[in-house]
Amino acid sequence: MALLLQGHRLDPDAGRIHDRQIILDRHCPGRYLFAGVQAGESITNPRGKPMIRTPLRCVILLAVALLLIPAVPAGAQKIDDLAHANKIEYTACKYKVAQMQDEARHYDRVKNDLPGMEKQAADLQAKLDLVNPKYQEASQKFTALEKEQTALASELPKVEKECQDAWFPSLSGACSRRNQITRRLYEEINPELARLRNELPPLGEERQKYENTLSVLQMNLQSNRNYLARTTRPAEGQIAEKDRQCQLLELSMGLDTRATASTVTIAVSASEGVIGDELFFRAMLSPVDSRARYGFVWSLNGQVFGGNGDRAKANLASEGVNTVRVVAWRWTGKQWVKTAEASRDITGKARVQQAVSITGPASVLIQDQPKTVTFEARISPQAANEQYGYTWGATGGPRGPMTFNSHTSTQSVSASSPGRYDILVHAWKLVNGKWLLIAKASLPFTIEKAASAPPTGRQLSTPRGLTPPGH
Repeated sequence: MALLLQGHRLDPDAGRIHDRQIILDRHCPGRYLFAGVQAGESITNPRGKPMIRTPLRCVILLAVALLLIPAVPAGAQKIDDLAHANKIEYTACKYKVAQMQDEARHYDRVKNDLPGMEKQAADLQAKLDLVNPKYQEASQKFTALEKEQTALASELPKVEKECQDAWFPSLSGACSRRNQITRRLYEEINPELARLRNELPPLGEERQKYENTLSVLQMNLQSNRNYLARTTRPAEGQIAEKDRQCQLLELSMGLDTRATASTVTIAVSASEGVIGDELFFRAMLSPVDSRARYGFVWSLNGQVFGGNGDRAKANLASEGVNTVRVVAWRWTGKQWVKTAEASRDITGKARVQQAVSITGPASVLIQDQPKTVTFEARISPQAANEQYGYTWGATGGPRGPMTFNSHTSTQSVSASSPGRYDILVHAWKLVNGKWLLIAKASLPFTIEKAASAPPTGRQLSTPRGLTPPGH
């Protein structure tokens, strides 16, 4: 029996195979379809007899022949395929070293940034402590002057008429009172109110800017503290030992050391966009060896996508920072070896904007003891897979603006001092490990004191304003 199939084994560098020899067994009539034969072509028995029989021996020989056909490499495939030919151990080793180095750098950066963030938070709090009394004093003075202006303006017509009806205006008390009111209104109150109207908005904006910046900084500061508390930094000795293991594997495989000489950069169609937008990427390798064969592996936020060319496209995945990464691989003649890598951040924006609102009573009536009032923040629309956080505060109390400690959707306060307040909330959501501000809201809240009989015994508590229960 003649040899059923002969063919040259394929090499990744060889490209398409043109020379092949196929010899059919004369004892096996029938039609055969081989790899490399175009659709519609067939190979027939040279004897030209009708091909109607398929003996069992021919079926067995055909199956063996198909098993002998070498598989053509698919070129630059995914990461596991790039480390084929029993070289997965080396790739895993290099990946582990890079991971340990990244963890060490990130740990050091977070640890080094912590004192600066704490100092920045302390500086912002000090600035806020300076601005708050100024704003509170100006607001109270403005309110008092407005009340006085209203009272004097309502009194002025009456004393004006009494002055006109007086027999001796120069001796009339009504005329003297009219002159006092006129001088107070037009020479003192009105100019001071105009000055305060110009002064209050910049003070309010400055205070709001400090509050917003401080809120974000405090949440990121707490995130960094939590990370340092639960993370152990890889030791330099551990990293060096792992790298030494990789170098031994590299020497044993005889890899091409020139593969590490290139650098790669990523060009992107837009640096920011709305979630779902399609973005286009291009990897630019330099220098490029025209004789070499390259493959690229793309990932977005850690998820591999696209093909293995130097160009790829993907939809923007999430809000906040999206990281696209490309790894360039080079064929060394023995296996694929990583030659360069790069990453780039793209900012994602929400397609549907979210808002926050506060539900709770608009007023409360107290007697001798304070009452506990609970407010709730609601985000709309709210997604089930998103993690939210909140910062609460209030303005209008005798002690000025204050910040509460709750970071949940509810906040309970102890109402003890009559007055008008504003309950404030800032809503946040956790995106890629960082807190992003969604929106903020306020709710007017009034505390009124009911009439009560004079106390008959020792007063047990002194109203202290609007405070969280237990403080």
